[in-house]
Amino acid sequence: MSKNIFFLLLSAILFFSAKPCLAQNSGHINYTINDNWRFTFADDPNSSKPEFADRAWERVNIPHTWNLKDVFDDEFDYRRGGAWYRRSLPLDARHRGKRIFLYFEGTNQIADVFVNGEKAGQHIGGYTAFVFDITDLVRVGGQNLIAVRVDNSFNPDIPPLTADFNFYGGIYRNVRVIAVDPVHIKITDHASSGLQISTPEVNGIRNTVRILGKLENASGRERNVQVVSTILDAQGRRVGESTSNVKARPDSDFTFNQIVGVPNPKLWSPDSPYLYTIKTIVKEKGRVLDSRTDTVGFRWFNFDPEKGFFLNGKPMMLNGTNRHQDISGMGNAVPDGFHVRDLEIIKAAGFNFVRLAHYPQSPSVLQAADRLGLLVWEEIPLVNYITISPTFNRNSEQMLVEMIRQHRNHASIIMWGYMNEIFLRVPKENEENIRIETVKLAKVLNEVSHREDPTRPTTIAFHGSEIYNTTGLGDVADITGWNLYSGWYSKTFEDFGTFIDDQHKRYPKRPLIISEYGANGDQRLHSRQPRRFDSTIEYQRMFHESYISQIRARPFIAGTAIWNQFDFAVEARGETIPHLNQKGMYTYDRKPKDIHYLYKANLSKSPVLHIATRDWALRGSTTYTPEKIEVYSNLPEVELFHNGSSLGKKKPEDLNKATWSVEMFDGKNPFVAKGFSNGKVISDSTDVVYKFFFSTSDEIAINVGSNAQFIDDKKTIWLSDNPYRSGSWGYLGESIKTFYSESPDRNVLGTLDDPLFQTMQENLEGYRFDVPAGDYQVDLLFTELKTNKPGERVFSLKINGEVVIDNLDLAKSPGFQQAFIKQSRINTKGGLDIEFIPIKGKPIISGIKVMRIAGKP
Repeated sequence: MSKNIFFLLLSAILFFSAKPCLAQNSGHINYTINDNWRFTFADDPNSSKPEFADRAWERVNIPHTWNLKDVFDDEFDYRRGGAWYRRSLPLDARHRGKRIFLYFEGTNQIADVFVNGEKAGQHIGGYTAFVFDITDLVRVGGQNLIAVRVDNSFNPDIPPLTADFNFYGGIYRNVRVIAVDPVHIKITDHASSGLQISTPEVNGIRNTVRILGKLENASGRERNVQVVSTILDAQGRRVGESTSNVKARPDSDFTFNQIVGVPNPKLWSPDSPYLYTIKTIVKEKGRVLDSRTDTVGFRWFNFDPEKGFFLNGKPMMLNGTNRHQDISGMGNAVPDGFHVRDLEIIKAAGFNFVRLAHYPQSPSVLQAADRLGLLVWEEIPLVNYITISPTFNRNSEQMLVEMIRQHRNHASIIMWGYMNEIFLRVPKENEENIRIETVKLAKVLNEVSHREDPTRPTTIAFHGSEIYNTTGLGDVADITGWNLYSGWYSKTFEDFGTFIDDQHKRYPKRPLIISEYGANGDQRLHSRQPRRFDSTIEYQRMFHESYISQIRARPFIAGTAIWNQFDFAVEARGETIPHLNQKGMYTYDRKPKDIHYLYKANLSKSPVLHIATRDWALRGSTTYTPEKIEVYSNLPEVELFHNGSSLGKKKPEDLNKATWSVEMFDGKNPFVAKGFSNGKVISDSTDVVYKFFFSTSDEIAINVGSNAQFIDDKKTIWLSDNPYRSGSWGYLGESIKTFYSESPDRNVLGTLDDPLFQTMQENLEGYRFDVPAGDYQVDLLFTELKTNKPGERVFSLKINGEVVIDNLDLAKSPGFQQAFIKQSRINTKGGLDIEFIPIKGKPIISGIKVMRIAGKP
């Protein structure tokens, strides 16, 4: 377990130890049943029966997913299908006379719930909560068997159909038991709170809260009840109250509508996320039957297509990021404390906006956003394309209604989304009809969203294609989001500005948000000459620096959301770390990359000073060329020290970045940066270990065909490739072709050092090392990434005239996409000459390592 994961686990334990496991407020009981479940992959329909033997099943706790490990293996699939969970549920005397409910915060993606062998209900959809009334199925005063069949199989009628994230199976969020009086605030309205809280008037003159609620009377007799809603400020002082008298007929639902005035409320904003508490109590003859506690924030906002976003009447740039819910070592089965920690990381960086990609997330995420002051775009998982079917449409609409009713009371939410890149993967055989039906569905979902919540605008995220305009989909939602990766998936950074200027010019009435932008950043890969698709940290930083500058120059852009705040798992991706999308500001196990501090220096109001060398703390070079050392800081002036000597003071430039050119020493190079903030010294210190490589070095490793250095887990520096120079080393040949694996990079099997095999040189004549006399081990690295058939590429290889590989046919053995390493021992009186001998097709190689093992001078 890494130190980072340990501290995350500790924070989660502390988070939960501060909260009681059983919440009981008057007649309302609410507690989790996350422990002591049994689980099996065996999909036996008899698993729902109480007498079924489950002792051999695995013991698990909730949250749980069965895909934690198989999404990272090199089998090109992860388990999708049915599985079972079972648990015994004791109900003591406190539950007697109450209505009893099972509440699931998230189960992916079809859940069939059984209680004592009887079916309680089915829920479709993997990212919203659901609840079943189990009162008539349980025995109070005894044990009850809860059995849940969960199925994450592909289903053409359930979105998402495909997506660039994993569809983890399991009960991966909290499961709760709720027990209430027969007269209670309704729980089964799409698993919502039963209350719709809004602020219809916030203007400094008249400020009101509206509480529209639903009561359920399951007592079998008429009841006269009173509903009292009290609003308290952050100090617990009462600032408003309303009372409603309700005559509740038996076995019926009733609504109440309360308007509460609040004089001179403090406004909610990212800088001051002030929340008021609403306590809603249902009473009968003075006896409390049910109660709820909610929060409300007073704020108003609007989007302007020319001037951007306004909050509480003031312009505000939405500086944001995207967040996926999975974490290293947990998958999507993430305890609440970790969700909260993610939101705290985002807020501490200075962001004021977060897009929850691409599905509704845990209730704890929204609660944290309210408390921290993060504005939220939340969406349902319609991704890539739709299925033309009434059932798909019905499921999509249900997901939207559930998301809105469950989360609409959160002050943080400012937009409802319902599609993402929905024309990205449309099947060609029915492309035109799918596009037509997609626009129809979007119009329905847009109307549903406005009907469910007229206070918030709708939005869709598009990929950079004109098809959204030509089909009319671009005219449906209130806010247009663009996912743009110019300079990553397309050619140049500047294409971003050209594209967005064209959209704004042609569609001037559309408010615009850049809903995604980003580039890979693998902390093991570095280059002084970064290129597109190389996944180097340096290219990632160049990408984001360009985008920040271009976005700042366009005030009509209402907001932006980086893709992504955290690296996240994608089983189908190759990448330099297979199965991982590495565009995050943080790694998958929540360690910051240097790029995180670029944003923090530009967005945070706290002092920021960061020497941006942590990602490349071990470097190699063949020359004494000065190194560029960058510091991200929002301080007025920064002084950098190298090995105790000052390199001078500099004012951070436009992007709050200062740069020094530094002559490095062989070995450890200590750096210290200092500045002042409000009279206090702010400092940062770190070391860079620098290694100079010559032909006399004991080890020389070459990342053949690559512009990038690769640092493996043994701290070997694989240097970037270059042509032969006398007295050094390099490749030979005039018709050599550098071959990069396709983007996303191909997963190379049989190795964890994928970047070494994802670049290569083709059609070499040879490779020469001007090493001194001695004994050497030579490691030669190969893989076949072109779809050659056996016999189409065959070659031999000699070292100093000795055949070390004869008739190598990579497609035949070891096979396509398989790593192959050939080790040879060579004695030389001086120099190593590697000669490629083509037999059929063009020779190819991915890496070479030369290690002196004897005869050292």
